[in-house]
Amino acid sequence: MNIRPLLSALTRHRASVVLLVLEIALTFAVVSNALGLVMHRVDKLQLRTGLDDTHLVYVDTDGTNRADAGAIYATILHALRRIPGVQAAASVNTVPFGPRGGTDGFYLDASEKHLGKVSDFYWGSPGYLEVMGVRLIRGRGFDPGAYRDFGTMPASGGVIISQKLATQLWPGQDALGKSIWLGKKTRYQVIGIAAPVLRPDPGYAGIGDAYDTLFLPAAPGASETGSFVLRTDAAQRQAVLHDAFAAITRIDPTLVIERDSSGSITTLRRSYQKNNRIMIGMLGGVIVALMLVTGLGIMGLTGFWVQQRTRQIGVRRALGARRVDILRYFQTENFLLATAGIVLGCAAAIGINVWLMAHYAVPRLPIVYLPIGAVALWLLGQLAVLGPALRAARVPPTVAMRAA
Repeated sequence: MNIRPLLSALTRHRASVVLLVLEIALTFAVVSNALGLVMHRVDKLQLRTGLDDTHLVYVDTDGTNRADAGAIYATILHALRRIPGVQAAASVNTVPFGPRGGTDGFYLDASEKHLGKVSDFYWGSPGYLEVMGVRLIRGRGFDPGAYRDFGTMPASGGVIISQKLATQLWPGQDALGKSIWLGKKTRYQVIGIAAPVLRPDPGYAGIGDAYDTLFLPAAPGASETGSFVLRTDAAQRQAVLHDAFAAITRIDPTLVIERDSSGSITTLRRSYQKNNRIMIGMLGGVIVALMLVTGLGIMGLTGFWVQQRTRQIGVRRALGARRVDILRYFQTENFLLATAGIVLGCAAAIGINVWLMAHYAVPRLPIVYLPIGAVALWLLGQLAVLGPALRAARVPPTVAMRAA
């Protein structure tokens, strides 16, 4: 189809054409970014802990300042293990979807010239890896003598590292025997490779860094070990949690239990992901609303143009234009307008994403969402214009004679 008559007709409605193109461009820019954010949140919902969530219960406390903290925690652990339904228990610093308690950056050399990653360290009392269900792929676990008291971070010794993080740090190499440094004095040597385990706060890092985790040994009473993880049957989790609260309160009434951040791993996941679900719903509503408003705008403006061009359409019909030709005319016209809006919207979408990245740490918009948004708007435009275009196609040739 020759587009010159189309362009000539559009120039007679410059103001409405410009407004429609700008509306399409704005919709494209916002919808593309919103779709990218929705899919990013969906990816977060699909993250797996790498543990047996249905059998784990977590009890979070804010620790104690008592000098005999180690003895208190040992007494609590003994009581927790005697609760009916508890198969095993250990003191830990945190669990997936729990509070962050071991986030730190490390280096790959003592001179601190080669930064490794900012990752999350898990540590706990003897047997905590087995209680949590951390699966060792290669290497060995911690010796009994490695579980020591410490202040801020465990002293130099062995470390178990997740397979995914090991691959990132030493691609194509065997991570066993490698070393990492926290400062120039604290050195950990990799003694084991574990299956991936999710970070306590996966939203703190990007999806690609969600499994940057390492494991260290700690004696009960060491820094940040005032929380406990218990293994039980799925059906007994709530009863075990209730009994654990009672046992801790009975042993040390001054120890504050953080009930909001305690519960089964499944419950912690649901609570943690609540905001993601709300945001997905809100962004989905924005996408639907914008597409609906844009579709109604295209429909209304095309209907107005059809009404204004009734005599012109009748003349074309009298000169031999078929109904399908009239239909194709308005569909092509809309395609040109949508394309102009999409081209302009691409620049706006990238600009909005750059601004969001700079101010709100939003991830980079995957380029794939630009063609997805373009196809969606092209289809929306064709559907929106279909009703007015069909009405125009039904205009009889006699309209031209009556108008004359």
